[in-house]
Amino acid sequence: MLEKQTTFDRLQRIRLEGGLLPEVTLLNDLIKLLNRRRTTQGKRVVRILEKMLEIEAMTKPLTGMLWPAMSLKKTDPKKFQLLVEIDQKTAQLNQELASYRFRPRAVVGVGGGGGPSEWVAWWKGDSREKRDPQLRMLPSEALELILKLTQIGYLTRLRRCTLCNKWLYAKIQHQTFCSSTCQQKHFTQRPEWKAHRRAYMRDRYHRFLKNPLRIRKPK
Repeated sequence: MLEKQTTFDRLQRIRLEGGLLPEVTLLNDLIKLLNRRRTTQGKRVVRILEKMLEIEAMTKPLTGMLWPAMSLKKTDPKKFQLLVEIDQKTAQLNQELASYRFRPRAVVGVGGGGGPSEWVAWWKGDSREKRDPQLRMLPSEALELILKLTQIGYLTRLRRCTLCNKWLYAKIQHQTFCSSTCQQKHFTQRPEWKAHRRAYMRDRYHRFLKNPLRIRKPK
């Protein structure tokens, strides 16, 4: 009985790996795919991600099991309705996910030398996928990485730029722009900055009227 329990405990710690190699460019490759999305498969990945982020936003303020128990219909009808809506959107999400096929792969990595050999097993996306020649990542690999991000609580790090609406991966939690260029453009479009700029130009104009020789254009 003890031996069976030990085996069970070991099996609990094992997770069959996906087909993604641990490369440092993975997140950049994912963002490029999300922003390019010219193929049908790429557009589907974006739809799935948007649906997941929508569900994430709906469930974030809730606690406990997210199940629309009928008892809530009387005790907390608003929460019940919200849970029903979440359940419906989750069903739509899983319907989208059902279009993907992952096949198991296995090879012997190291011979056993008389003992058990070391196997490598993983799930691989459908080989019939069309690869965009300008992208390093397949749609199935992008989906796999997105699902891995959900498991470490980083799904919401995938978001759209506040200014240009392109996808980005937020390296820090409060990042909302894809580049410093977009950040600066957004800042200069704020009413406060425009008001400050107008006041500065008025002051500069009045100083020029008083002493036109002091304010010259740089050579």
